[in-house]
Amino acid sequence: MEGFSKVAQRSEITAGALKLVEVGGEQIVLADLGGTVIAFSNVCTHADCDLAYGALDGEEIECDCHGSVFNARTGEVLTGPATTPLPTYAVRIEGSDVLVGPA
Repeated sequence: MEGFSKVAQRSEITAGALKLVEVGGEQIVLADLGGTVIAFSNVCTHADCDLAYGALDGEEIECDCHGSVFNARTGEVLTGPATTPLPTYAVRIEGSDVLVGPA
């Protein structure tokens, strides 16, 4: 991914909910963590399952396929079976627009 792309309006991202967007063929999940919008890959690094259907608990996202848990802010693997960190992305807010760019 090159540069930043507008993916949503800030009002569309609410605490506790996950929003799936697509940028340049990549599926990215947006979440509001304490008023800060974060972005991470929708694809679990263990078995290509969709994380947008997983459970977000604080900063932790759990894959509902095999139970891998990642830090949604940093991508760090917290619980396997995944061993590869989750890609994360930079987020900018410009007015009411949410933009996502490379990590």
